[in-house]
Amino acid sequence: MNFPALMIETETESAAASSSTLQPATAHGWNRQQGACLIDADSDVEAVRTWLKEYRKRPRTLDSYRKEAERFLLWASLKRGKNLSDINRDDVLEYSDFLRNPDVSWCGPTRPRSHPDWKPFAKWSPHKHGLSESSCLQAQVILANLFRYLVEAGYLRHNPFALKRGRSPEARAIHDERLLEKETIDFLFNWLETLPAETEREKRHAERALWIISLYYYTAARLREIPAARMADMRLIRGNWWFRVTGKGDKEGLVPVPAALLAALQRYRGFLGLTPLPSPGETTPLVCSVYGEMAAISADSLYKIIKSIMKSAADDARACGDSQIAANLEHATTHWLRHSSASHQLEAGLPLLTVSQNLRHSQIETTRRYLHTEDDDRHQATVNWSKPGKRSREQ
Repeated sequence: MNFPALMIETETESAAASSSTLQPATAHGWNRQQGACLIDADSDVEAVRTWLKEYRKRPRTLDSYRKEAERFLLWASLKRGKNLSDINRDDVLEYSDFLRNPDVSWCGPTRPRSHPDWKPFAKWSPHKHGLSESSCLQAQVILANLFRYLVEAGYLRHNPFALKRGRSPEARAIHDERLLEKETIDFLFNWLETLPAETEREKRHAERALWIISLYYYTAARLREIPAARMADMRLIRGNWWFRVTGKGDKEGLVPVPAALLAALQRYRGFLGLTPLPSPGETTPLVCSVYGEMAAISADSLYKIIKSIMKSAADDARACGDSQIAANLEHATTHWLRHSSASHQLEAGLPLLTVSQNLRHSQIETTRRYLHTEDDDRHQATVNWSKPGKRSREQ
């Protein structure tokens, strides 16, 4: 099945229509606003291109927004036969279901967008495809942003994503299904220490694997915050080591480097033949490819590496009879490491404000979702409860 691409004009990319690009629809939908408009767009595709251009100086945001807009436009056209300006609330609800369970023909191995066999959804296994709940929520947030922009620009009349039932899902807690238990983290780090390292190739993979897991767990970094980082981003400030990270919206933040991470950094640098600690201005990538000399690796590659690490660790845990640990590991991703780091910091007694600053949350209420003390207290109170009459019979 062919999936035409959504192109935007940049210095290196032409948006000229072709058989391989999404074509502007000639008809206007029922939701198209008539009269004055703040953007120069004669079609829905052109309107989306204008919205995307707002993010040209934020490449990571642009990539994420373009992916979601393109996927939605493809679905609207190929599955519903509609323009963007024809979409109503029923379509939004249908699309939400489709994100969780897309057609198999829409799923395939992760490939570059330019690949002829590219698919809108990744297929991780014969029985696992579609988006997680958090990814579905993120997709809908991005599309709501798109429609809100087009309404405010006077291009559309209404935003079908603005209607919501009940309270926002953002209010829910982060529960254990997306966390690695402390026992699982202990197993994972012990397992990483035992990876084969007899050949030079095995050593390169083993040392990098230990460093990657240490880096994501101890910094609680998001997936795309690491690929562009350099060794100089680990810096000494007033006698303390900090990790300078560029996060959402290209905002910079400082994350404390705990002793365990500093030791892991020294070990990784030693293996690379570098000095134990980085110097200011050092341009060596924070995570290097095992091929070539000190080359950086992409976010997609890091994601696949971490998924492979988790899968291999889960297989070995299962072989050792640790079925609970295996189940905890086998679907884990980079964001699970972020959730786990936050939860474990709070469990270790770090103040809520400190953890919120470490995760660079704009609101402390977001961090509060990682607190599980009330759940734990409720569970302890409940398990000690017995049915009526039992106590009296023992007396």
